[in-house]
Amino acid sequence: MSEPTQILRFDAFELDAAAGELRRNGDRIKLSPQPFKVLELLVRRSGEVVTRAEIRDSIWRDDTFVDFEQGLNFCIRQVREAVGDTADTPRFIETLPRRGYRFLVPAETSSPAAPQRARRVIVLPFRMLRPDPAIEFLAFSLPDALTTALSGLNSLVVRSSLVSSRYANGSFDMKTIAGEADVDLIVTGTLLSAGDEIRVSAQLTETSSGTLLCSHSMQTPIGNIFRLQDELTECVVNTLQLRLSAYEQRVLRQDVPVDAKAYEYYLRANQFSHDSKQWAAARDLYARCVEADPRYAPAWARLGRIHHVMAKYLPSEGGEGQRKAEAAFRKALELNPDLAIAHKFYAQLEADLGRAVDAMKRLIPRVLVAPDPEVFAGLISPLCYCGLLDASAAAHQRAIRLEPKIRTSVPHTWFLQGDYQRAAAMKLDDNPYIVALAMAEVGRKSEALPLLRALEAKIKTRMGDFVVAARTLLEEDQVGSLAAVRRILDSGFSDPQALFYLARHLARIDEKVSAIELLDRVVAGGFVAYPAMARDSWLERLRGNSRFANTMNTIERRYRDAEQQFNQLEGPRLMELALRAA
Repeated sequence: MSEPTQILRFDAFELDAAAGELRRNGDRIKLSPQPFKVLELLVRRSGEVVTRAEIRDSIWRDDTFVDFEQGLNFCIRQVREAVGDTADTPRFIETLPRRGYRFLVPAETSSPAAPQRARRVIVLPFRMLRPDPAIEFLAFSLPDALTTALSGLNSLVVRSSLVSSRYANGSFDMKTIAGEADVDLIVTGTLLSAGDEIRVSAQLTETSSGTLLCSHSMQTPIGNIFRLQDELTECVVNTLQLRLSAYEQRVLRQDVPVDAKAYEYYLRANQFSHDSKQWAAARDLYARCVEADPRYAPAWARLGRIHHVMAKYLPSEGGEGQRKAEAAFRKALELNPDLAIAHKFYAQLEADLGRAVDAMKRLIPRVLVAPDPEVFAGLISPLCYCGLLDASAAAHQRAIRLEPKIRTSVPHTWFLQGDYQRAAAMKLDDNPYIVALAMAEVGRKSEALPLLRALEAKIKTRMGDFVVAARTLLEEDQVGSLAAVRRILDSGFSDPQALFYLARHLARIDEKVSAIELLDRVVAGGFVAYPAMARDSWLERLRGNSRFANTMNTIERRYRDAEQQFNQLEGPRLMELALRAA
């Protein structure tokens, strides 16, 4: 009687020999048969030195006409790419020169079973037991920090702080939160100031039964906030009996602030960064954080983001803000090459700077090996800028599969695809210009206009001129519409995707010469969404112009080049995995 087929598990991976499949957290990773056999042999003999001769005799014994040395080297490269390993800093496969290889991670063997769903957790904003402005920022910032720490663990799916903020007022019961956020674990907590110290109580509850899995209380000086996050993370890990890989343990230790005051600056900055009126305060606090603790990568990443956002929407910041943003992102990735938020935020800047292909080259190999919702979300804009609209939409599908409530830039992709129903269903405050125009396209202009007027009175950044431009266009006020566009262009605004919207806007109001001139800036800025441009009805009146024809030829050529790069990076495989997961 044959033995039941067994599954080999290591880190977040499982190797199914019978199916010939390598999976990470349930997602199949493409690996050709020969590299798969090499990986299986190494995993089965985890911790042992497997010589090159043993590999040859086990796997290549019948292939007498194959160059074994070249074939094995190729297989090892393929395996390392599949599991996200490198020869210089190996996590899984160690090379022993002139001898062979050793698999470094312990492997477990078990019988096949139905895939288990990863535990899904949300950390809710903490409740203040007594009002205290000095620690009020911790009600959101401490849960946000805990969310970030837990997100680095492969065995958990952690809902974003954006999702948890919806339940800040405490009026929702656990069953409602469990259903809406699709979670089975909820972390709640309370804060109380006690002189110069903070008293924190936190609970981990299972939503299906209401069972309190653990309760943890601690008291620490206000200047030692990181200890709170560290203890809460350890409490969750221990209660759920999570077996952390060496990599996960390293992730938890990697982004640890060494200066308590720096961490306080960081948490306070996070709170301010969501309010445009407080952007400058957030920037200054992030800057103070990295000055006090220059090796804290998350602070560099968020400093880069706030520089980018301010440069994009506040005319006073301009190119200097973009340069500061890039320097901060580079520093973050130098300190932590795996920091997902740094990859995501940097990709958005690269797209705006005309380097969408560079972002694509960096991110696609990462998500093919180690799917991460933030990195998938970061891919959406670069793919869109390259005109790879279907791939951009697929990246969004994969991001929301991993994190259903994640916020992405996909409304722009849908708008450019002509999917106005989807774009019109998005929140107007987040993308007022394209959402309002999409609403008009689906017959909801009368609904969009009052929303634009209300928003116009509130927005004090450059986005306010986009609101005016949309409103006056829908009202068929050509003079007011042109004036709003001119204000944006005269302010030095340089985002090439938004400039394309303004170019088609100018074409719509019959400003043909200006529209074509602006399209030249669009292509120079690296936005080459040729499929959208080729079918855009608002550009029809430009199509007989020879200068426009030349510009479109340039756009098509650059789009084809980006498409070729995408194919070489195994981009179609990314789409296949994303759509299958959806």
